Amino acid sequence: MSPWAKRGLAVAAAVALHEGLARGLDRAGLIERLLAPSGAWALVALVAAVALYALRLALLFVVPGVLVARLVIGAIERRRGAAHRHRPR
Repeated sequence: MSPWAKRGLAVAAAVALHEGLARGLDRAGLIERLLAPSGAWALVALVAAVALYALRLALLFVVPGVLVARLVIGAIERRRGAAHRHRPR
């Protein structure tokens, strides 16, 4: 499996995890439970919410930034390689 396919699979898995976690927290009534906490569930809900928002931050900002940076670096490397091959000796 190519590195790009592995990365694509990892991103797809992260998106699926995000979607599942968001739906699960919604069905569990996260907001209502955090507004009226009852014992250990409040701690579990808080940890799950922090995990959801960390995953969302990574998916919306980190992954696209890394992809754009990799594309720019690859273009620069290809341009340098082409300039180096065509340099007169």
